[in-house]
Amino acid sequence: MRIAIIGTGNVGRNLGAALEKGNEVVYGSRDPKAAQDKLKGKNITGINEAAKSADVIVLAVPYPAAKEAIEKMKESIKGKILIDVCNPLGSNFEWKKDSQDSAAEEIARHAQGAKVVKAFNTIFAENMRTGKVGENKLTTFIAGDDDDAKDKVMGLARDIGMEPVDVGALKKARYIEPAGLMMIELGYAKNLGTSIGLKLVKEDKQQDAKHSE
Repeated sequence: MRIAIIGTGNVGRNLGAALEKGNEVVYGSRDPKAAQDKLKGKNITGINEAAKSADVIVLAVPYPAAKEAIEKMKESIKGKILIDVCNPLGSNFEWKKDSQDSAAEEIARHAQGAKVVKAFNTIFAENMRTGKVGENKLTTFIAGDDDDAKDKVMGLARDIGMEPVDVGALKKARYIEPAGLMMIELGYAKNLGTSIGLKLVKEDKQQDAKHSE
């Protein structure tokens, strides 16, 4: 697939590097020339140009910049999968949502016609390249209203090396996003660093059935 990464910060660069394995990746920036210094040799263009040429769009900008980015590409996202990676944090890391809304739902309201899927927001940027911490596969929680779009995003997550878990409709992002905040709190405020992550563990019933035979 041709994937547009909107944003060339830490998240955009690392997730882009992971998705380059097996996909064609283009980066969208509001300042493509400046972005070349961070991503030498990569295909970098304007935000709308990147979105227009892509099958899947990854919104990898900070939450306060999301609305502006969507406005720049609003005619190019219709009918396309738009993966929302952000956590709804302000400039001082304050939480910007309550239990009745999520950044993903807000983004969907702005991105009319796009198939918005929440994913990857609980994983620190540097762990996105492999989807792992050490030998442990990280879980990425997925929410969206379009089942086919979710399936495609889950496939991308597996290709990176993550374990995707479908949480349900897009409004379930209200549960996923606070988990992202918890990871930020543990990583930075509690000084655990970024070599941490979430993994959903479950019983292997098939294996247990074999042992009981």
